[in-house]
Amino acid sequence: MASLIAFFTVKIVGIPIGKKMFTKIVLSILAFVPLYLLLAYLLSRFLSRDIRRLEESVRKLPYGGEPEDSWIEEVDSLSRVIGRQAERIREIIEVQRLTLYRIAHDLRTPLTNVRNVILAIKEGVIPPPEREMYLDKVIKETDRIKDLLEEALSILRKVSRETRIERIELCSHLREILSLWEVRLRSERVKLIFECEDKVYIKASPLDLEEIINNLLENSLRHAHPKEIRFYTHKEGDRVLVELSDAGRGADTAKLKEAYRKGSLGLYIVRELTWRNGGSVEIGSSEKGTRVALSFPAG
Repeated sequence: MASLIAFFTVKIVGIPIGKKMFTKIVLSILAFVPLYLLLAYLLSRFLSRDIRRLEESVRKLPYGGEPEDSWIEEVDSLSRVIGRQAERIREIIEVQRLTLYRIAHDLRTPLTNVRNVILAIKEGVIPPPEREMYLDKVIKETDRIKDLLEEALSILRKVSRETRIERIELCSHLREILSLWEVRLRSERVKLIFECEDKVYIKASPLDLEEIINNLLENSLRHAHPKEIRFYTHKEGDRVLVELSDAGRGADTAKLKEAYRKGSLGLYIVRELTWRNGGSVEIGSSEKGTRVALSFPAG
């Protein structure tokens, strides 16, 4: 093989050489071939080692383990992507766990009340003249159970429905959404300021965008009790920013981020729907109020 390589090399280059020189070329090639094979073997070992480590880490995710850094740039980049997605999966699982806990906790009281009334009627503790009144209470509690289940199903539908990305003219779409809030904001004496660059387009789902804005406004009114809510949009390169700020009660940033990560279903929906539309969310708070910045791909 080495002789053939040397022969064709000499022929292609076209350099006339003697037998002695030809022999030296063959011997030099034979000397370097094992070195090349050894380097290839070591390189493949290093590469396969990092891939095996990444595979083992992925097997343990999302409940344990973290992808290790690699000296190979592509593998290291893949590890970071997997790590971020694993963190997101852990957060989703945690929110779902808290949601189920909250639903179970909220259902326990009405179910207990219904059971106690039925047992009391069965055992004759409640006299006949009062039974109708207690049966009305049972109906009221079952309606409460129904409302709690409907709320839970609504949350699951919002974050699991299909996303249909469209090119949206942002200003007109936001004006339409905010117009539905005018009566409530006026009744709660909240001033709405809306600033939007004309003809700004984004790529997003209209339904998801409406759900995001509705949850942000609801969260602001419920927790911050603001006197003023301001919407501001502008384009930065290939992204469009939508900022909501309220002049309400600020919150500790660490606690706010923890609530955003785990506790608030409204903010959980905002985050999931924004991510699903290729966007990102930033949230911060001070004594001057709370600011939420959304970023979407420009259309």
